[in-house]
Amino acid sequence: MNLKKIFIFMMVGICLFQLPVANAKNNSAKNIQTKITTEKIEKSMINSIRFSKASDKVRVVFDINADTKYDVKQQPNGDIMVDFSEPINKQYLSGINVNDDTVPFLEVYSDDKTSCVVIKVTDNSAFDMGELNNPRRLYIDVQKDYEYSITKKLEPGLTQISYYSKKSGVKQHAQLVEVSPKYFKFVPVLGGGDKMAKNTVSAMSDYVNAAVAENASYFGSGKDLYGVTKIAGDLVSSMYLTRTGFGVLADGTPYIGDVSYSGIVQSKNGDVYVSGLNGTRTSDSVMLYNQYYGKSTGTDNSGIEYVVKDNKIVKINSGNSLLRPGEIVVSATGNGKNILSGLNVGDDLVVNQILNTPWDSATDILGAGPRLVKNGQVDITSSIEQIGPDVTGARAPRTAVGILKNGNVLFAVLDGRQAHSKGMMLDEFARFLIGMEVVDAVNFDGGGSSELVIGGKIVNSPSDGMERPVATALTAVRR
Repeated sequence: MNLKKIFIFMMVGICLFQLPVANAKNNSAKNIQTKITTEKIEKSMINSIRFSKASDKVRVVFDINADTKYDVKQQPNGDIMVDFSEPINKQYLSGINVNDDTVPFLEVYSDDKTSCVVIKVTDNSAFDMGELNNPRRLYIDVQKDYEYSITKKLEPGLTQISYYSKKSGVKQHAQLVEVSPKYFKFVPVLGGGDKMAKNTVSAMSDYVNAAVAENASYFGSGKDLYGVTKIAGDLVSSMYLTRTGFGVLADGTPYIGDVSYSGIVQSKNGDVYVSGLNGTRTSDSVMLYNQYYGKSTGTDNSGIEYVVKDNKIVKINSGNSLLRPGEIVVSATGNGKNILSGLNVGDDLVVNQILNTPWDSATDILGAGPRLVKNGQVDITSSIEQIGPDVTGARAPRTAVGILKNGNVLFAVLDGRQAHSKGMMLDEFARFLIGMEVVDAVNFDGGGSSELVIGGKIVNSPSDGMERPVATALTAVRR
């Protein structure tokens, strides 16, 4: 017996093992001890297998007899195994080339009593099956492309949308929540609650008992938070670049737009420009610190630090100043230190932090970027905002927040880098959001950070396989 015959014998054995109806027929045949002639086999065998290809599916059709029994199962690798209680015409034993990206080939195995057809499927596609009559036929439809959403109203003002698609073999899965400002307020949350730190989105959701939460800002090592952040009217972090942010204006309206920050410190010795707020102080910079940074500035003694309250110096340190509510610390090194040196406790030191309109009067801001959608059109501003290739360069998990035509806010998280969801490029993600009726949208941090929490439970599949500690979250809190 050659190797090919041994292989066919083994495959038929595997198929028979999965087909109890076929085995039952074989046992019955042994009990009756009826001699099956070649003529009877040919009359009861499956004589025709054919297929057709369409844009949305591949259909495989088997002409079967009135008493044909079969069993259809999808294997873990996506292949569809069809076991028959009858043999298949020998002309098909070499297999059938379908030459389709979803179903490239049909493998056929048969002996004189039963048979098995393996429909090779490349991407674990779903399938439908059924019978047609006159004559009796079994059909199996392997789905190629699909796109659908499942919508679930969770409570007044809160609707969950689960999105699924497969296009050209690429699967995508996203979880979204539509939130009404009438019932919910939008609250930025820091990883440390009231302090800059890193924590999971689910932990930040728990801080404020949020109905919904998703990851937001970009971040670096330590406490570094990239983007303008404002919480309940207080500035928490800055960005030297103008980038897109999401926030809430003074009248409570959700808003997406460009956010720019500038700062200047005025003294009798002269004015100095601010390098940033609650960031890492370098050898030649003027950094501002407030209570959101932590217990103290954590700086060394190479600079000079003025503790300011109501625009007057209340204490002077060389480094690591304590941070208290209502106070701000001006920490200077290099040229800034030289200009400000000689000031004393009680002297005026006026700190001005300026945001562009309308953000100057906003209560809350989360800056990230780039913009994805403006006025219902794709508008990717990654080049203008100097967003790097780590964000723009490949299909990846994505997080965004958008404003819908009806004024509601859409939290959106797309899975990626996994079998069930490839992830999207920024322009793909923008078009997807427009399809969800978004008129304005901003991109948040993505990749392994992308996470959506509803009612304290994670509803997407983070690509790290677990929650990644992040710097901030955008939450929806019941009014």
